[in-house]
Amino acid sequence: MKLFRLLVREIPGNFNATLAMNALIPISTLVFVALISSVSQTTATQGVSPRLMFMFVISITVFHITHTHTLVTASRDAEQLIHRLRTRLFDLVRQTDLITIEKIGHASLQGVLTQDTQVLSQVLPILVIGLQQSLMLVFLAVYLAWLSPLACVLAFGLAGIAVALHFARVKTIRLLMRRADTAERTVFKGLSEFIKGFKEIRMSGPRAEGVVAHLAGASKDAGESNVQLKLKWGRNYAATEALLYSLAGLIVFVVPVFAPDFHKVVMPATIVVLFISGPVCTVAFATPMVTQAELALEHIASMEDRLAAAAADTAPQTRGALEEGLGSIGLSQVAHAYRDDQGGPLFAAGPLDAQFKAGRITFITGGNGSGKSTLLRLITGLIPADSGQILVNGSPLGIEQLQSYRDKISAVFSDFHLSSRIYCINDHTPGRIDALLNQLDISTKVRVENNAFSTTDLSTGQRKRLALMVAELEDKPVIILDEWAADQDPHFRRIFYEKLLPDLKDRGKIIICVTHDDRWFHMADQIYHMEEGRMKITGTPSRNTGQNTL
Repeated sequence: MKLFRLLVREIPGNFNATLAMNALIPISTLVFVALISSVSQTTATQGVSPRLMFMFVISITVFHITHTHTLVTASRDAEQLIHRLRTRLFDLVRQTDLITIEKIGHASLQGVLTQDTQVLSQVLPILVIGLQQSLMLVFLAVYLAWLSPLACVLAFGLAGIAVALHFARVKTIRLLMRRADTAERTVFKGLSEFIKGFKEIRMSGPRAEGVVAHLAGASKDAGESNVQLKLKWGRNYAATEALLYSLAGLIVFVVPVFAPDFHKVVMPATIVVLFISGPVCTVAFATPMVTQAELALEHIASMEDRLAAAAADTAPQTRGALEEGLGSIGLSQVAHAYRDDQGGPLFAAGPLDAQFKAGRITFITGGNGSGKSTLLRLITGLIPADSGQILVNGSPLGIEQLQSYRDKISAVFSDFHLSSRIYCINDHTPGRIDALLNQLDISTKVRVENNAFSTTDLSTGQRKRLALMVAELEDKPVIILDEWAADQDPHFRRIFYEKLLPDLKDRGKIIICVTHDDRWFHMADQIYHMEEGRMKITGTPSRNTGQNTL
């Protein structure tokens, strides 16, 4: 069983102790069952025994302490297990390439990191209770066999039939669980797309109605699947419970027919049988939970394997370091093709040749779909080249140097994400932060407190300024800005082209900007134009005339 192997592997330190505490619970239960049976037979003639009462209090206390300890430990271990699984997945995501993450999809990844891990968090303590009840059944069976072997055989025979019927239906329940799980994931994926595409949906009434209708249909399918699952489970549980309660009738009406002296132990035997019903029902209740946990583990394991395979492919990228000085980077006959799941090409870029030097500004132009984003991904090493090489200071970049190469690049992409925290803080940062906030004309909107922005609830242009500020704090030799000025007001757009870019140039950085602002093309030292996945240099602008020359 995957779940059992996971528990043994992930929580070995507490596993043996938990088993020992679980063993004390049925022992204490058996003691107070025996005490109740004894007292019920002697109270009428001998009165209440203080000694038996004291033993009963002790057994109840032991039961409470061990039961509480087990549940608290199980809950804590479950959360630690979830933490380790999530941390492992976080680390694998960090090491994985961009193409793999895009193919997996944010919804699937979030589903594993949230829904599936949460299922384990909820189920594991319940399974511990199921283990307790299973051990209790063993001890109760021994005690009932000591009272009356015939009663034990009949009682556990009927209980066995109830459990067998329950497990015979579990296969159907598992199929319904898988169907319900698939339906729920469809709803989760649709909801994720609904939120991400809210602007486009809001702009079209028919589209909004179609999206909502699709989500409603998916939600209805999920609801119907869950109803079928719960109906099946409820009927199964009720049938099992009815069979178990009939055990009392079996003990009272059937056993005396075959065992004339059974009247001597009928009271303790009946009490034991009543105590049997609860644990068997609990075990029956916990059984579907095992299936649910196994499904969650399948999803987690599948995601972990997929990420680990991608991370293994990228592992060699971290084994080498680049030389400190970075005078130029470039592409030599670099090509890359996006492919579908069958390997068919969707869009191809290249072969691409380009060179970017320190202390020079390069503009990249091109229409939508021309390959600009692919070019930036190739330059930054975020996606692998099918052929060709990245050049650093004129020499081919080794795969073992790729992470060291990326560590020298700051980028603000068009679909950038602005983290609320700043992770490049050092002793000289506070004064630099104040200067940058003023330089970027945003000091009245936001401040930095405890290494975090006071707010990121700003316009897109203002958030891009903060992203540029983070890039400045990183102070890397290469900076890439993808349509950075597109969301700026005219005043700050002029500041960007006529002050910020020249300042970066004067500091000897390699500057690559995707832009369509032809008014400032004369600020570039070179311009590349992308079209249908190919690039060409369109000229070196003249500083004097503001016109491009070929």
